[in-house]
Amino acid sequence: MTANQAQIDAGRPGPATDLLPVSNTRQLLDHGLPGLRKLALDIVASGIRAASPAAAVDRLVEVRGNVLHAGGHRFDLDAVRSVLVLGAGKASLSIVAALEAKLGDRIAGGLVACRRGAGGDLRHVEVVEADHPVPSRASLAAGRRLLEAAAAVGPGDLVITAFTGGSSALACVPADGLSFKAKQRLHGLLLASGAPIAEVNAVRKHISALKGGRLAARMRGATLLNLTVSDVPGGFADLLCDPVVQDTTDVPDAIAVLKRYDLWEDAGPEIRRHLDSPLARSPVLDGRVSIATVVLVSGAEVVAEMAARAHALGCEPVVLGSTFEGEAVHLGGLLGVLAQESSLRGRPFRPGAVLVAAGGESTVTLPRRDARTRLGGPNQELALGFARAIARERAAVAGVFVDSDGSDGGTEAAGGCADSLSAARATECGLDLHAAVMEHDSCTALRLLGDLVITGPTGTNVADLWAIAIGAAPPQAPEAGGS
Repeated sequence: MTANQAQIDAGRPGPATDLLPVSNTRQLLDHGLPGLRKLALDIVASGIRAASPAAAVDRLVEVRGNVLHAGGHRFDLDAVRSVLVLGAGKASLSIVAALEAKLGDRIAGGLVACRRGAGGDLRHVEVVEADHPVPSRASLAAGRRLLEAAAAVGPGDLVITAFTGGSSALACVPADGLSFKAKQRLHGLLLASGAPIAEVNAVRKHISALKGGRLAARMRGATLLNLTVSDVPGGFADLLCDPVVQDTTDVPDAIAVLKRYDLWEDAGPEIRRHLDSPLARSPVLDGRVSIATVVLVSGAEVVAEMAARAHALGCEPVVLGSTFEGEAVHLGGLLGVLAQESSLRGRPFRPGAVLVAAGGESTVTLPRRDARTRLGGPNQELALGFARAIARERAAVAGVFVDSDGSDGGTEAAGGCADSLSAARATECGLDLHAAVMEHDSCTALRLLGDLVITGPTGTNVADLWAIAIGAAPPQAPEAGGS
């Protein structure tokens, strides 16, 4: 048995480590299995830090003389008329701030939209705040400003864009003929439908004045350098920064998604008429603009860093993958069964192992016509599903599940933490975990348990990050009358 495993089994925290950006570690470690909890928190925190887009800009973007180098692409700054920076998304402000440090006065101007409360001042690029996950009037204003900036771009201009996850809500302009109210309502229906993000975007791209390459189409003759991060499985460009790359979906794809999730009628007559018209088709960008795209950070890279951290802490890392999708509570249940079986019986993983993974946007399907207010996100609901699964036998496991951007489901929490004692603690608190899951009220339940993971805005958005620490199950007490 390794020293680390002895610490885990004893329930004592291991060596002091930097758990930032998690800010409420004292609360998270004052109950349950603190040794296992601290280990999982340490590894998730290392993943968030590794996902820094600013650090990736420092690595992958360089100005040598008058030439800008970015991910294998070269741009002669002496040959361009001006350099403009445009962007929107949860990781975009970090990218733009790092670009300002690289390019300085070479940047002629620009605009970036970020989540409310996460803004800051930049020297050359204007910062505006908008709302997520449901777009607001501030999101509409931000989108219109981006369209105006794009219309002013012409031949000889270099436009560096930073569109990252969350841009669909933070910069939102309906297509011609559609009202903002209709688009906003459909946005909410899609988020509640349980559809994977790729299918959600297949619809949103065809009802937008920005998405599906429409922003790029306004920048005739310009050169575009897209800097983004991957927050979805596969990392296809039009899933990451679709306002400024060629759309690979078509209108029948969007209609099929709405019908698959029984949203075609609920979408309303405005949406149906638009999708039945030629205006819904995405533009063809061939020859209009020169486009280069660089993915700065991916979920797979972050998971590899989490595995390296687990190894450095003396544990056996097991990489489960970086493309998980599906209903959050079911994923939590599956991960819980695997962890519990490993703790009790040493299979499929040995005690002392740490499972690391990245979710490609797990989902929560909400009842469409239930108006009750719910508070939570997929990672919080996944934590409750995990807690229920590992309560069935006396194991020793703990899991931490967070959205890397620091806001799970639009809440103030990044996600949740759970261990083998969470279900018993819930009973002591008078909390019904099954009811919390069924009512999709995971944030309230985890707050009562003291198990919300708080980071604040992290400046990145690569994936949902998960770490599960597995200890050896405590020995079972002998039965009365046994020998």
